[in-house]
Amino acid sequence: MSEAKAVDISGIEFSSTAFPSPEDRALWESLTPAQRLAIIERDEDAGFRSGTARHASMREILAEVRAETKE
Repeated sequence: MSEAKAVDISGIEFSSTAFPSPEDRALWESLTPAQRLAIIERDEDAGFRSGTARHASMREILAEVRAETKE
């Protein structure tokens, strides 16, 4: 894990959230194994620090997703 923390990934950000765009796939493929590991660890850590998800029904979640795609 210390190897991943020594890798500078400060300028690497992906635009996709669920399904990678062609640009994000190309960016991922261009990274070294150490950079990939560092990004995975960074994003997992951010997820753990974000806390628990709010309680919502599947109907509420789908309504929100559908509203976002109409914008």
